[in-house]
Amino acid sequence: MNPVLGDPVDSDPVDSDPIGSETGRSGVSHTNLTTVTSRRWWSEGWGKALRWALQLVLTVLVTWIIVSQVGVTLDEALALDRALPAVQWWMVSASVLLLLVCFGVTARLWGRMVADLGAPDPGWIGANRIVLSANLGRYLPGKVWQVAGLAVLSRREGIPVSLGVTAGVLGQAFHLAGAAVVGAAALGTLDGVGWGAWVGLGALAVFVAATAIPSLLRGAFRLIFQMARLDPAEAPAPDRLFGPRWVLLHTLIWCGYGVAFAVLVRGLGLEGGILPLAAAFSAAYLLGYLAIFAPAGIGVREGVLIVLLRPSLGAAAVGVAVLARVWMTLVELLPAGFFALWAIFKAPPVETDSGGMTDG
Repeated sequence: MNPVLGDPVDSDPVDSDPIGSETGRSGVSHTNLTTVTSRRWWSEGWGKALRWALQLVLTVLVTWIIVSQVGVTLDEALALDRALPAVQWWMVSASVLLLLVCFGVTARLWGRMVADLGAPDPGWIGANRIVLSANLGRYLPGKVWQVAGLAVLSRREGIPVSLGVTAGVLGQAFHLAGAAVVGAAALGTLDGVGWGAWVGLGALAVFVAATAIPSLLRGAFRLIFQMARLDPAEAPAPDRLFGPRWVLLHTLIWCGYGVAFAVLVRGLGLEGGILPLAAAFSAAYLLGYLAIFAPAGIGVREGVLIVLLRPSLGAAAVGVAVLARVWMTLVELLPAGFFALWAIFKAPPVETDSGGMTDG
């Protein structure tokens, strides 16, 4: 009988094996196999736990180092009410709406990048469903889960996995470049940012410069198409404006994110210029993303934001940084959770006897 179909592996009579033997015809002891499997599970489980613990320690340590530079006290860290002197809920609501629009436009830019690479354009709804659902992976340690989500969801939409992932990686790089442009003024005020951050910024600058060389991009796209088993002749032939155009688009979207954050701060009853607030928010996001050990930049982003906001907001900077995390996370998770649940409970097509497909 076929074990793949769930039948017993050993369907011979019981007396076919020696009396008292724990081993079947394969010669493998079931007891030993169970022991090895248990040990493997135990070692893998401990390995994951240790990695998570190390990432947590690094996140807390780096955040503490950043925050300690400005002398934040425990009272300031626990007093969120200082960030809420006179809340204007209509402005807070407007900031939520602006942020939601920015998330939607960012997802749509990924869809346009997919189309530029020669794959089917998923449209507004499709792009938002794929990108916002994949963004849930950002809240896991490491930066690979978001890309893995893009790969799986792109394939479900009929987009070649390699092109969907390539669009995601390119889009994220341009997104970070846009954040660097908007946050450049704030980054210039930071002392001792660290060699890792400057290496990351240098890599972004090299990437943007490389995307302005058509021959280099054309060769890269042909290689991607070849790896994806697509016709290299159909690979896109970008012009010199390919890189600058995408940097400009993502710079504009980061202006939108910055304005949304400034509206939030004003809605909380605090004062602050739109440009300084937008630059601080963008710079904090960028450095939080470059801290690859911190899931979604948790801790590091808040620490940088506190450092940048404290000169203008004083003790309220701590509360604003915490509330900004809650604000951004909730606005991102609500539509992402909806699309993720929609994908989970969507009935897959069922193959009929005649070979056709119907909805299950």
